[in-house]
Amino acid sequence: MKRKRIELSLLLVTLLLLPVASFAQDDMTFGEEEAEAGADMTFDEGEAQETPMEGDTGATDAGTDVGSSGGDLLDLEDLGMDTGAGVGVGAPTQKGKPVENGNLTVLERHPIWAIQQVYALRKGRFDLQPSFGVSLNDPFVQHQSFNLGLSYYITEVLSIGVSFNWYRFLDKETDVNYSISRASHQTVPINEYFWGGQLNMTYVPMYGKFAFLENWILHWDVWFIGGGGFIFTRPIPVIDPDYRSFEYEMKIAFNVGIGGRLYLTRFLAVFVELRDYIFPEKLEELTTYSDPDMRADDSLWISDDVKLTNNVTLQAGISIFLPPTFEFKLPK
Repeated sequence: MKRKRIELSLLLVTLLLLPVASFAQDDMTFGEEEAEAGADMTFDEGEAQETPMEGDTGATDAGTDVGSSGGDLLDLEDLGMDTGAGVGVGAPTQKGKPVENGNLTVLERHPIWAIQQVYALRKGRFDLQPSFGVSLNDPFVQHQSFNLGLSYYITEVLSIGVSFNWYRFLDKETDVNYSISRASHQTVPINEYFWGGQLNMTYVPMYGKFAFLENWILHWDVWFIGGGGFIFTRPIPVIDPDYRSFEYEMKIAFNVGIGGRLYLTRFLAVFVELRDYIFPEKLEELTTYSDPDMRADDSLWISDDVKLTNNVTLQAGISIFLPPTFEFKLPK
């Protein structure tokens, strides 16, 4: 009796396990291509070894030679890509089949390297920057300037240099100043600049690149600049112009700013820079006198109050690196 119960139990377990075994076999089926690929695989001492597949030419050279550039260039032919006879000629294929959305123009013109070199080295080169600037924060007079800067890069990210600004004959009173004077019959004391010079230090914390119109790779960098120097300024006589006239005086000035550069070649770039020139300034005295002797006293023309002036200027120009050529210390 017990024997029959045991046999019935075994039969029941067998019937239950049959569907599970069938499902497992269905999940483990192999196609003809997979069976042929599996036949090429061998195992040695428990470790799986893969045979090189078609197109993996770099893996057959003992793992030391990948492509023709010492392992750092991503060769399209090593990936099974057919680039055609020339740039942009024919449709790209992979193992005889067209590649969807494939366009090898950028890859052919700009090979992909595992470790990219800096596009333009700065260390040991001079950076000449001619530019034109326009003041942004003075509503009554616009100070325009021609600027020239020259910097020498001690390292790739740090440089020292000088800059020069020419303002004379470029100042322009704004329409706001004219409208206020005409509407309220009041004038606002304003100043004009002659020229200035600075000793600066530049730090380049960021640089990179981006794709442009799918066919160009543009490189850029951003810098911070700061320093000190001087500037020559004088008030424009508007309170009592019949008697008053002023001479240019030198003031100590400081400057801080931020700029960005876009490289056109390895020695030529365009840039924009926002710089704030800070200096103490004295304006024309607002008080007028009826006595001719007091009106002629030049000690009464200038106000005793010292105003801290910020001349925020937007400058745009070109950046020229000298010498124009350089050599990398290490190959790609």
